[in-house]
Amino acid sequence: MIFISFIGLLSCVEEFVPESITFEDLLVVEASLTNEIKYHEIKLSRTFQFSEEPVVENQARVRVIDDMQNEYVFNETESGTYVSAIEFGVVPERIYTLKIVTKNNKSYSSIAVKPPSDNAQISDVSFVNDTNSDGIEGISILVDSYDPTGNSEYYRYDFEETQRIVAPFYADNDMVIVSDTPPFKVELKRRTEEKRTCYKTTISKSQIVQTQTKFVAEDRVTKFPVKFISKTDSIIRDRYSILVKQYVQNFEAYTYFQNLNDFSSSENVFSENQPGFIESNIISDTNPNEKILGFFEINSVSEKRLFIDHQEAFPNENQLPYFVECATSTPYLTDPEDPSKSPLIEMIKDDVIRFWLVNEDFFGNPIENPPYTVVNTPCGDCTFYASNVKPDFWVD
Repeated sequence: MIFISFIGLLSCVEEFVPESITFEDLLVVEASLTNEIKYHEIKLSRTFQFSEEPVVENQARVRVIDDMQNEYVFNETESGTYVSAIEFGVVPERIYTLKIVTKNNKSYSSIAVKPPSDNAQISDVSFVNDTNSDGIEGISILVDSYDPTGNSEYYRYDFEETQRIVAPFYADNDMVIVSDTPPFKVELKRRTEEKRTCYKTTISKSQIVQTQTKFVAEDRVTKFPVKFISKTDSIIRDRYSILVKQYVQNFEAYTYFQNLNDFSSSENVFSENQPGFIESNIISDTNPNEKILGFFEINSVSEKRLFIDHQEAFPNENQLPYFVECATSTPYLTDPEDPSKSPLIEMIKDDVIRFWLVNEDFFGNPIENPPYTVVNTPCGDCTFYASNVKPDFWVD
């Protein structure tokens, strides 16, 4: 039995076509609440076959109820995504149950879930130069954490990565078309928007990183590697930041994600010992034999941010090349072979170039045709790759 769209976590498995497939249309639930005061999000979808597009479950009624009968309603903000109507965070004294009613009036409930300990805190995030199991050199991001009460024991990690991107051929002027008919005219105008430095943030989704301290003397995580970055990875070519989030899990959630990780690894999916269907803690209210994919998880969260400069991580290495080869050129304002055409203006309209320098002769006098040296857009404008809005957390 093969299930696709397993909460988006099987994307790292290479697609194949088995000889025979028994397909079942099942509800898939992504539901994780934390002790963070925020608008929480729950996603509903359906399993789909290899040849199909992902299918979301829309128009459902979603709510979470605690043991004091406090009810948290989740509204569908976009297809298949349900967001809590108010900001809230789970508290250790309460017990929570997820309730779902689909548009065809099928009803589902989770088992009652008690939040785990919220005493574990990340004390440090650091990095060390390392070589991975494939012999690739780079750095490992390490986490230290401690729960003095000894009540946490099961941990899952994810992270957000932000890289600074600096355009290597940035100039303070833009080219502005004054006339796109003969006689052609292009002028320089001071940029009103800074596009030299940008920031790109990505959120980890493709891997499950877990550890546990159940069988050690202290509930302490020490130098646990959560991320490896190759020294050739462009994400760290300039300045890089990682926000590591630690989720304390209960034993059932830890086991579920551990099984999911085993199931989604290419080495195990087709082995004789594959785990098969992974049991959910969500059941049908009317048909106990109906299978549901997903898990209603409640975690306590701790987070910490680390900044790394390329030179700090790799002091003996040159900065990596830019994302693309930067090529300059000097397009004609008026085509010498066809005066009715302007190669420069066409390139400006196609948004493939940015101004770099004014063309001058040996004596420093401006050249009328071609008037400018230009560069391909990605090299002169960082917004080609990312946002030029500096994140509030960023420290230079």
